[in-house]
This record gives sequence, structure tokens and C-alpha cells, in this order.
Amino acid sequence: MSGGTITSDFAMLTAQLLEILRAHEGMRVFSPRNSQGEVHEHVLLPKACLKLLDAAQDYHLKGDFTKVVSIVESMDNYELMITGRVLQEILVQAGLSEAHHRLRTFKNSVSSDVQGVTNTEDSSVVSFIGTFEKLVQKGIKPEAIREAVKDQKIELVLTAHPTEAQRRSALKKHEQMLHQMKVHDGKDQLTPGQLAQLYEKIKAIQWSCWRTNTVRRTRPTPEGEARNGMLVIEETVWKAVPEHYRRLDRCLKRIGAEELPFDCSLLKMSSWMGGDRDGNPNVTWSVTQKVVTLLRWRIVELYYREVDELLYELSMTGETNEEMMKEVEAVSSMWPSSDKGSKVCRPSEKSGVHWNFHTGVAEDEPYRRLLMAIRRRCWRTKVSMEALYLGKQADPEFQKEVITSAEELARPLEIMYRSLIEQGDELVANGRLLDLIRRVRTFGISMACLDVRQESDRHSEVMDTLTSFLDLGKFTEWTEQQRCEWLVKEIESKRPLLPDDMPMSDIVKEILDTYKIISELPSEALGAYVISMSRATSDILAVCLLQKLGGVKKMMRVAPLFETREDLINAPKVIDAALSVGWYKNHVQGKQEVMLGYSDSVKDAGKFASTWELHCAMENLLEVGKKHGVAITFFHGRGGSIGRGGGPPNMILLAQPAGSLQNGHLRLTIQGETIGRHFPSCEVAERTLEQYSTAVLEHTLAPPPLPKPEFRAAMQELSDVSAAHYQKTVFNSEGEIFVRFFHTFTPTSELGQMNIGSRPAKRRSYGGIDTLRAIPWIFAWTQTRLLLPVWLGNGLALQKYIDGGKLPLLQQMYKEWPFFRSMLDLIDVELGKASPMITEHYESKTVQDPDLKKLGAELREGLNQMITNILKVKGATSLLSSEPNLKMAINMRKPYLDTTHAIQAEVLKRLRGEEGEVEPELRDAMIISIQGIAAGMQNTG
Repeated sequence: MSGGTITSDFAMLTAQLLEILRAHEGMRVFSPRNSQGEVHEHVLLPKACLKLLDAAQDYHLKGDFTKVVSIVESMDNYELMITGRVLQEILVQAGLSEAHHRLRTFKNSVSSDVQGVTNTEDSSVVSFIGTFEKLVQKGIKPEAIREAVKDQKIELVLTAHPTEAQRRSALKKHEQMLHQMKVHDGKDQLTPGQLAQLYEKIKAIQWSCWRTNTVRRTRPTPEGEARNGMLVIEETVWKAVPEHYRRLDRCLKRIGAEELPFDCSLLKMSSWMGGDRDGNPNVTWSVTQKVVTLLRWRIVELYYREVDELLYELSMTGETNEEMMKEVEAVSSMWPSSDKGSKVCRPSEKSGVHWNFHTGVAEDEPYRRLLMAIRRRCWRTKVSMEALYLGKQADPEFQKEVITSAEELARPLEIMYRSLIEQGDELVANGRLLDLIRRVRTFGISMACLDVRQESDRHSEVMDTLTSFLDLGKFTEWTEQQRCEWLVKEIESKRPLLPDDMPMSDIVKEILDTYKIISELPSEALGAYVISMSRATSDILAVCLLQKLGGVKKMMRVAPLFETREDLINAPKVIDAALSVGWYKNHVQGKQEVMLGYSDSVKDAGKFASTWELHCAMENLLEVGKKHGVAITFFHGRGGSIGRGGGPPNMILLAQPAGSLQNGHLRLTIQGETIGRHFPSCEVAERTLEQYSTAVLEHTLAPPPLPKPEFRAAMQELSDVSAAHYQKTVFNSEGEIFVRFFHTFTPTSELGQMNIGSRPAKRRSYGGIDTLRAIPWIFAWTQTRLLLPVWLGNGLALQKYIDGGKLPLLQQMYKEWPFFRSMLDLIDVELGKASPMITEHYESKTVQDPDLKKLGAELREGLNQMITNILKVKGATSLLSSEPNLKMAINMRKPYLDTTHAIQAEVLKRLRGEEGEVEPELRDAMIISIQGIAAGMQNTG
């Protein structure tokens, strides 16, 4: 493999950064201190900062953390802030080094595909050709592999993230750095002058990053979050989609299979940004309308550009096939009447002012004539979306031609494609035109389809208001049977139900207005309506009735979200009851989407119980689907961290039962904090798409085996024992000692100071841990390196089995059952980031109460117990023994990450000892340390 290694890249970047920092040591600068413009003079880089960096390096070599702590304690607030900022930048450089190494590995894999050589240098690389050849070796025919790929539907749903710690301005600079690192891989071919210039560019980016304030002064808006997501899709996924298909075609040909059909659709992008209103009052009906309009506006702008380029490429004259001739004749009416019969087809005045072909095209250029008509519709759609976004009235003539379905755009493009193929122009047809067809089939009329999410209790508020006004009593006081019967009756009724004069709260009005907006938006621009905290069939039927009340003609599909352990256990009963309702079963037309919550189930019962109950819920829901003749599609609400269901695609899919990817359909969330890791560049985006595609393919054609009965019984007992201990500790501790420990030990209250998301950390403004969202819950434990949600209760459950002489059974389960192996391997990865030493240091700084100290010691003991027992079951001597690259990356960060923890613990102590207004330097030092640790841990929540 060309280039360097993770460590050599990191060493190069760190050396460059320290060189420019040392050059500015002691330099004095002026900057505004506050919003009033008060100016103060300060040292750009205090000497104490470099002294601490030297101590961090000594700690890495000698293991003496006390020197680091001593220097941190002697620093003033400004020095803590500046040093934390330097460490944050170093940890970001470590992340970039790791990302670049993955990119290097991916590029090597691409090269292997093209050259016909299977990559064996890195066994962790899962590639198309490697997966295809493995399946062929298992006796699966190439034609079956092609059919399975052709039937895939992988839908990635981008979500906003209330703990996304990086700003967009920093992420853009990181993209530039990745490009320069790619150039650095070929340093042996550079002249001395070129190499020197390269290092200057790297240092310029580093300096720009360091001099950019990473602290957000205002919270992002839901629309702003949606714009950020839209930019990521445009800059990476848009470019990656055509190459994804081309690589599939190349690898299919390698195994003797045909290429994919030109019109197949394997990928889809969706989003929650601007549609997720669960607990977020900032997402309103108007926000949803604006975001959908923006997404439609931007995608048609991209289509317009591609069509403009095709006008140059498809200059062929002469004969076409009959289908093409008829299509060209059909669009000829678009030209002004004065031009009919002319040898030149000119656009009308209302077709817009264009840079290319503004005077028209020749009559004997059929492809250009059709492209002119497509460009006109794209332009009119774009102008109409712009007017709608600005709250203006669009031109009625333009509105008639607004593109409202993907078929309207794909159809003429595919007609051109077939004509070119029949005329022998396949080399041209399989270029930019084929790329555009596949993009249209991927994105449709919107950059991403927008899901809408709302909590079930909010829908019940609307029902209560309605039934109370109609003197029917309170909906929420009825039995479940009464609710379902009334809802179905009103859904089927032809008479209006919603009185115009019904008084309602602002919340109820907002919900009803949301459904009215849904009725006005094209159905293809929308995805699923997700009901969080779903517990009953009436929750599903209520949304159907609300859509009817809002005037929705083509209803959004309803996806109930089951989140807690209890809800997961009850999910099959809820769906069975829903599909037993005649109207609803007929309505879903053989397809039902069910969303599974990984985050809240871990927060509710711990990792063992969550993983097992999710697995069982999928099995039981699939049986319910078979009973009713309905295909169940699972929508996986996975987070970024392993504690929230994250992990490599090939590993996380092993936790799913056979048949859970019906027809190769995978729908899952890409959480805000991981978007930058999934799609930092076009090349990595290609790799991301490949990983999901190969994982789905292998799970579909070579599903994991069914577990032995004794394996299931053991896993159920492990789940029950671990959940009981977890819930007793977290929710039922005597005197709420755990709640007090959580708020004292972790920086959870300080997280609220960060302007890192439009959504509040709690669903309700009151309540304790039960109302805290799962994301900040896990974020807080990540910051302190205890990582409690991923292991609490699990070590105890394993210990019970080991003490009972059942270690051989556990080891057999690990060896023979992919589900159990995947679960333990993922926990192993997370435990590799934990640190009892750092945890104890936090306690020394934040916890004074003897009872809380005792609990802290017990938790550390539990962490060590889990580490010991998981190693016994795996037969390993150390954590991450099967992940050497990850282990190297973690050790590489260790001195700088641990030093950042020392700063955060000191800042926490000072913040909690402050009286009155907190110094801005101390507040910013806290936020910077949170960002630095998130960068070092490679996840937030």
C-alpha cells in the first residue's frame, strides 16, 4: 500500500502544528473580550501550554500522570482554555490521520478491483469483489448475487445531533487537510520545493483551524442543521453515487455476471433535519415546509447543471428509435409558435436566461431538443421553489411544469438512453447520461426525503381536545379497544370531523397545521411518519386519522418507534393488533415499517438486555408479518457510539436475525455526529456505501445461523440478570444516590452551555434521568471515560455464569453464534476506550460525599469485572486484541486525550466553586474540553 501509516501521518501533522505554535510562543495579540467590544491584550500561546504538552509526551513514555495534573492545577483559566484548544486540535489531527488511513486502505481496495487482484493486505477491508468471491465459494451462483444486489434498497437517514461538537467551518478545513494528506502520500515523487510548499499548505490549514473559534455562540436552527446535512449530501454522496454503481458493475463482471440494469435503484437518502419535532418546539410546520422546499430547490439545481453539460455531450444528429421520435414531437409544443417550422428550436422568453444554448438548438439534434425541454422544467421548478421559500407567489405557468415525481425526470432520460443504445452509441449512453439516470433514481425530487417524527402523547392531546369538544369524553381515558374502534370509524366516515370553531392549545394547533402542510407537499418529498414512544395500536391509527383530518390524499406511511425494553417486548402484540384491523391491513398494502430504538433501550436496561430484546423483537415481528402476509421493514434508530447501537455495518448486522432484511431492504439512521465520518469526502462516501451494500448482501444470501436452544436460554438469563442490576442501580438506588452521583460526577449540566443542537437535552423540562434523552446520557459517561451504559450489569451477569461453571458454554456461544460474538466484540471495542484511572481522577475533583465516593468505587470495580470477564469468554489476554489498528489509534491519542481529561476535571472543580458570574475563559475552557474529548473518543453520544 502506498503512503504511510496512522502513526506516521499523526507524527507528521503533530510536528507541523507544534512547529508553528512554538514559533508564536509568547506573542502578544489584541482581541475583543466581550459583546461590548472591550479590547484586551493577551499572550497568544502561554509558556505553560507548551510545558504541559511536554509533560503529556513524558506521560506517554513514562506513565507518570501526576506531573500532568500538577501543571494543570497551576494554570490560570486563560491558560486552561488555550491549552485545551491546542490539545483539541491535536486530537482532531489524530482523527484525520485515522480517517486518511481508512481512505488509503479504501483506495488500495479500489485499485485491487480494477486490476483484478484481491486485496489481502488488510483483512478488515470488506470489498465488493471480496464479498462476491466469498459468496461464490459458498456455492452461490453469480446470477443469484446479481439479483440480490439488484433488489437491494439501502436507505440512509441523516439526523441532527444534539451533541454534534464540531462546527461546519472546522469540518470544511478538515476536508482540505484530507486532500493535502493525500498529496503527502506521494511525497517521494515531489521535488524539494514542492514538498516544502506542501508543508506550508498543511501548516496554513492547521493555523487557520487553531485560530478559528470552535465555540458556538448561538444554537443552530433546525433549518441550519438541514442546510448542513444538505451540503454534505451534495459535496460527497451526490458524487459518490455513480461510482458506487460503476464499481458494482465492474465487480459483477469479474465473477461472470451481467451488469446492473440501467434503471435500477439501490440507494436512497432521507433526513430528519427539519422534520423531527419530538421534544423540539423549534421544529414547526413552517420549518418543515421551508426545509422540504430547500431540499427540492437544491436537487433540481444539480439536475439542471447535469442537463446543461449533457447538451454538449449529446450532440448526435440523425435517426433515433421510434420511442425517442415520439417524445421529441411531444415536447415540440414548448417552443414559441413563431419558431414552429424553423430549423432552430429556440426557448421561449419564460424558459429563463441560460449561459449555454441560450439561442436554441438545431432541429436535427433530437437529444438536445429533448434536453432543452428537461432543462426548462428544471429551471421552472427551481424558480418556483425559490418563490415558495421566500413566501412569494410562483408564476402559475411555471407551477404547471414543476417536477413532482422522479418518473417525470427519469422517463425522458431513459428514453434517450435506450435510443442511444439501439443506435450503437453505448459509449456515450453509459457516461454522464447513465450517471444522471442513477442519480435521479437515487434522490428523486428532493435532496433527501423528509421524515416527520412526533411523540405519541402529543397526538393523544389532539384526540383529547377533539373528543372533549364533541362531548365524547377524554380519549386518553378510554380503553384501548374503545380508542381503536372510534378511530377506525372516523377514518372510514365520509363526514367532516374537525369543527372549525373548536378551541385548542398552541400545541394542538401546531400539530394540526403540520398535517395541513403535509397535505400540500409532494408525497415523494416525504418519507415515514415516525411515532416515538409508541405503545399501542391506537397510536398508529391516531396518526392515520390526523392525516385524514389534515387533508392528506396519499398518506405518509406510519412507522411506530419502539424504544424501551418493555416496549420492544410488547411491539409484536401492537403490530399484530394493528394488522388485525381490516381497514389498516388493507391500507398498508402488504408493507409495514417498524422503527427500533437502540439508544433508549440501552439507557433503559443496559447493553445485553437491549441487544437481546431488539433481536427477539425482530424475530417475533417477522412472525407477525408472516401471519398477516405483510412484509416487515425495520428502520434501525442506531446512534454513533456502540452504546447506542453503532459500529461497523458487517458487525452490527450480525446481531440481526436471519430474514430481518426482507428483500435486501435496510433503513437506518446516520446520526449527526457520525455524518462527518461517513461522508467526509467523495472517496470515503463511496466506501461507506460499499460497506452497507456488502453487509446487506452477505446477510441476505448467507444469513447467520439460528442459535441453539441452550444459547437462547443462556442469553435470556444474561439479559434478565443484567437488566435487573442495571435498573436497580440507575433508577431505584436508595435515596437517589445514583442520580446525585451522575449529576456530580459527569459534566451533564455543563453540556447545556454548548450551542450544539436545536433540540433540548430533555423531552420535558422536568423530571430526572428517565426524561433525559439517551444521547446526552451516553455523552456524559463518554466524557468521563466510565462508559457505564455499555457494561453496567453485563459483567455481573457473566460472573454469575462463570461462577456456576458455565464458562465453557459462554465460550462456545462466542465461537459458534455470530450474534453473541458481534455483541461482545463491539463491547470490547468500547471498553478499549474506558479508563478506570481517568474515572478515579474525576471523582477526586468532583465528588466529596462519602456515599457518592463509595458508589464510584463500586462502579469502577464493576468496570474492571466486565473487562476481566469479557476477556475470559473471548479467550483473549487484552482488550482490542483482534483490532490492532484501532488499538494503535487509541494509544496514539492517549497522552493528549488523558491530558484533556485532566483539564476538564480541573475546570469542573473551578466552575462548581465559582460564585456569581463565571469568567468567560473558564466557561469556554469547559466547552473546548468537551469538544476535545469528543474528538479523542471519536464519538459524543
